Amino acid sequence: MVSGYPTTEIMSKAGMAAKIAARAQATSISGFREALKSATKGNYINLGAGTCEIVPHPRVLKAAQAAIRYSQNSYAPLGGIEKLKNSIAQHSAIYHGLKLRPDEISITCGATGAFEAVCKAFIEPGDEVVMFEPFYQYHVRQILERGGIPRYVSLQAPNWEVSPELLRKSISENTKFLVLTNPNNPTGKIFSRDELTAIAQVCRAAGIFVVADEVYEHTVQPEAHMSMASLPGMFEHTLTISSAGKTFFVTGWRVGWVSGPAEIISLLAVKSDETYLCAPTPLQYAVAECLGFKEEFFRSIASRFDQARIQLCSSLATAGFTPLNPQGAFYVLASYQQLGYQDDVEAVKAMRDKFGIVAVPGAAFLEQRERSGMLRFCLGVERDVLNIACERLMDVRVRS
Repeated sequence: MVSGYPTTEIMSKAGMAAKIAARAQATSISGFREALKSATKGNYINLGAGTCEIVPHPRVLKAAQAAIRYSQNSYAPLGGIEKLKNSIAQHSAIYHGLKLRPDEISITCGATGAFEAVCKAFIEPGDEVVMFEPFYQYHVRQILERGGIPRYVSLQAPNWEVSPELLRKSISENTKFLVLTNPNNPTGKIFSRDELTAIAQVCRAAGIFVVADEVYEHTVQPEAHMSMASLPGMFEHTLTISSAGKTFFVTGWRVGWVSGPAEIISLLAVKSDETYLCAPTPLQYAVAECLGFKEEFFRSIASRFDQARIQLCSSLATAGFTPLNPQGAFYVLASYQQLGYQDDVEAVKAMRDKFGIVAVPGAAFLEQRERSGMLRFCLGVERDVLNIACERLMDVRVRS
């Protein structure tokens, strides 16, 4: 023992806890992780967490196996491998009409890693970030971690309409950027061209840029989704985030990317490198190949979720819920208000105990509200699992 300093052995747990940063002391488990935890404790169907538990297509797995086999297993270059950046550029040209250069793309450790790099690069304590509510939890957490202040603009149910006036009022001289998730998690909303244009006009007039999270773009048919960066004059005012995880059902691969003006992308590459070094190198090669699949492959993904969306919404309606107009992503927000549950906790418990289904409380996606009147369900499960869940929801003996 050095005089005046306690050894590790005699330092109490309480003493160590007292040294935790204030921002970490306020940390709690997310609704996403709570759903995972709950689903492992019984014979429940997990429609809560958005992990995407669909078996990937054999071609996707074969691409990864080949990349590993042929020794693509070292660190990737700063900003990612050129093959993947070129593949993203070609893919973006086909589906978004954007002509990207490789230096306008940086590969990140998932879309979450891309958003973290943006927050590291732009947010200082006291800066404000505008978000639409209901929101994606991990966006909020990253903003708060950097000392930022989220400012929420409510989307109006049941169609999740945008008010340009409310958006305009939410922006101040301290606002850095707007977060736009399209297709949206958790609402499933697809922002129309008119809505995107109105949002773009407000942001440009206020001198703020848009961070567009578009990871769910292929859960809808190509013509149904429009990228914010593709609007006239918006590429220079938009950072677009996407990933392979949701498209190819490989959320654990952690291969994402961010695109935008080259001078900003080079900075984000450094910020990503500071934390993760790189996304898994062999999987970058695999994703490069997968993005080159023909259009029929991506349409089949959208068709799968179109059918699942219709099936689950119909079953929820039979069980007495009111689905709130999901259009994309693989989530359904459904109102339980007509069923008489007092709050989200009671509704989640009833869903679990009565139907054997795990859902996420809607309050997890709202600011400071215990009773949202909604539950979120995830479509990212195998067909047989979804079929069983829907059978339970429609079973008269269970509902009576």
